[in-house]
Amino acid sequence: MVHLEDDFRQVLTSGTYLYPPNSLQESLHDCIAPFMRSFSFSSIPNLEDLSFSSFSTSPSGESRSYGTGYSSGPVCMEKVHMYLIDPEASIYLKEIAELMILAGHAPNMCRDYGETRHNMLMQCLSLLGVQIEQKSHNNQAEATANGACSMQLYEKNQKMWIQALRVVVSIVLPEERDACAQIFGCDRKVEEDCFARATTGCTGQLLAVGSMMTNVKVNDQQYHKVPLLLQMHEELVKLQPSINVLMSGDAKGVISEQASLLLDKLGEEASSLLLEFLNVYSNLKPCQHKVLDGDILPLTRHVIIFIELLVEYNDTINHILPRVEDDDEGKGKEQSTKRTKSRWERYVLMLLARLQLKVEENAESYEDERMRYIFLMNNAMHVVKGSGSPDLSMSMGNDNHQQLVIRVEQYATAYLRASWTEALLQLSDHGVSKYSVNFGPGSVSQWMRKSMKNFNSAFGEISRVQTTWKVPNPQLRQHLRLIILQQVLNAYRTLLGRYDCCLGKNPSKYIKYTPDDIENHVLDLFEG
Repeated sequence: MVHLEDDFRQVLTSGTYLYPPNSLQESLHDCIAPFMRSFSFSSIPNLEDLSFSSFSTSPSGESRSYGTGYSSGPVCMEKVHMYLIDPEASIYLKEIAELMILAGHAPNMCRDYGETRHNMLMQCLSLLGVQIEQKSHNNQAEATANGACSMQLYEKNQKMWIQALRVVVSIVLPEERDACAQIFGCDRKVEEDCFARATTGCTGQLLAVGSMMTNVKVNDQQYHKVPLLLQMHEELVKLQPSINVLMSGDAKGVISEQASLLLDKLGEEASSLLLEFLNVYSNLKPCQHKVLDGDILPLTRHVIIFIELLVEYNDTINHILPRVEDDDEGKGKEQSTKRTKSRWERYVLMLLARLQLKVEENAESYEDERMRYIFLMNNAMHVVKGSGSPDLSMSMGNDNHQQLVIRVEQYATAYLRASWTEALLQLSDHGVSKYSVNFGPGSVSQWMRKSMKNFNSAFGEISRVQTTWKVPNPQLRQHLRLIILQQVLNAYRTLLGRYDCCLGKNPSKYIKYTPDDIENHVLDLFEG
């Protein structure tokens, strides 16, 4: 039996594919092509999905298959099976196992198998990029003095963790299951014991590292972790049923409990950061450095990107987020309708409502009423544009989206009145009859000259100042220009057509702008 034990250990060790660490990691990455999802708040890149499928090293019909069925894409067997057991070695191990079980030496054999395979799977986990030691997770070379890591480092570790979770649950565990079934199929109890000894430590360590990641502080604002935590939560929810199917006995209870605790921890941390985000921006003071050209407030851009990143996780957020009260909850208005909103919908509407208050507070810093409306309009339009995606518009509801559109129109109308009323008044001939009665013959010429002088002054000031103002949305910018041209250019041409003869022999002395000049100046507005 001692000789058989030695043979068993030797065959088990030598029958496992073990490439040099660098080659193994490179091959895994080439084969699995890990997805690269970025949560940068400066851009929203294209996202790629990663899928895995299980394969079997045992001949068809010889053993049970424990594929998870989680994935649809193929994985290259030659590269992935490098950390599993060679099929020929499995046949020899099966023969030895049957003899040892018959001789009553199953406990020693289970111990040897568990230790050998545990060490191999832990090495595989490490090569997948999952750091085993907590101190190595926060890379000291990239961490600050207070122990917080950079957002880039945290995102990298999160990607590695999800990749490892998918590989372990979708490939490693099913293949270890099939290997145990092939080698120890003659005794179901021994098979379960060997599988549990080999995989419990690796699976538990993977979940422990995930739990540790929820506590890691980042140098950037903490709530940047939210999409990453939600993605970890969703991946674990998808794979937890497969874990429960693969595990059995006491090992199943331990791993299932650890997975459930991790889900709770991820949900609690994500919901805490979501509420923190809501409260932080509710208590922000108006920006001391106002946007000089009326452009979109950085806060507005930040909030919209944050919402856009979270919208695909709305089902998870509805599950983990505690009920949040609307700011106008309890006032009796449409209460029955409000109760039907999901927690994610309530959160989005509260966030946008508080954002609107902050935008209005910042707008008060503009002494120029016209720029104030440009600033309000730009921010409202950015929210409208951000809420135009199908997923987000469903979260907000058509009524709320329509209210945002109406708000943009109201700000645009207020801007037009504040900016162009005086200029348009000079182009109106409503007062010409009254002017002629008060001032006698020749008064029409005096009125026309005065009107042109006042118009030239008003239009010149608008053209000079508002060319530096910015309307970043091209559709809104073009819409404003067309409305201005429609009102100003038509009135200007009408006035000149009727009264240019009243300007004397040298009308160019009073006509500073031709209709083409006015059109060109208006088309230059709002470029920043």
